[in-house]
Amino acid sequence: MAHLLLLLLTTGLPAALAGTISSFYGCYTEGTSERALTGSGTVDATSMTIANCETFCYRQGFSLYGLEYGSECYCGNSLSAGSFQSFATDCTSPCAGSPAETCGGSRRLSLFGKSPVAPAISPIPYPGDRVHAYRPVGSGCYTEAVGGRALNGASISSSSMTICACADWCLNNGFMISGTEYGDECFCSNAIEKSANETNIGECDFPCAGNRAEKCGGSDRLSLYEWY
Repeated sequence: MAHLLLLLLTTGLPAALAGTISSFYGCYTEGTSERALTGSGTVDATSMTIANCETFCYRQGFSLYGLEYGSECYCGNSLSAGSFQSFATDCTSPCAGSPAETCGGSRRLSLFGKSPVAPAISPIPYPGDRVHAYRPVGSGCYTEAVGGRALNGASISSSSMTICACADWCLNNGFMISGTEYGDECFCSNAIEKSANETNIGECDFPCAGNRAEKCGGSDRLSLYEWY
């Protein structure tokens, strides 16, 4: 009976959650100038698992924990500025102590916490005197590149995505050109791939996830901006 109860409790849950008491929020980037979680951390190249990281962080009183590179564990109570939810495919590193589990990726955290609600995204400080402002590139709407991305420098996704959030995140990561797509995706670069073409602004008609009054690209279409 106990075995049956355990099966009922874990069936249908992601493998990453089995045996933990946490909510899984997704794959997150590191902060702009520091770790996404700055409270504490540990590395275990042979035995790291999601449950071990959870225990390490919760015993110290932290409410969030994240795993990175398969063997790193970080703790905190809030996300640092510039940390956003990224693509699930960015977190593909097997956990060192349990290869069936996923423990982040390259500068990406598999993020967990006590609350059923994902942590708030900390705003990125306005860049001030580094630049004046950002403006649309051409018509403001571009196609993706043939066989690749129009902007291939860096990327994130967030349920709080806006034109400003994307432009700021790109700038703070060293990129002058930003593009939003599908409403919640953000891509960065310092040059537009040659096979990406300017197109009609009406093709970029997806509302931004974080501000539905703005347009954040479309299906294989980027709302493109540049700092000047």
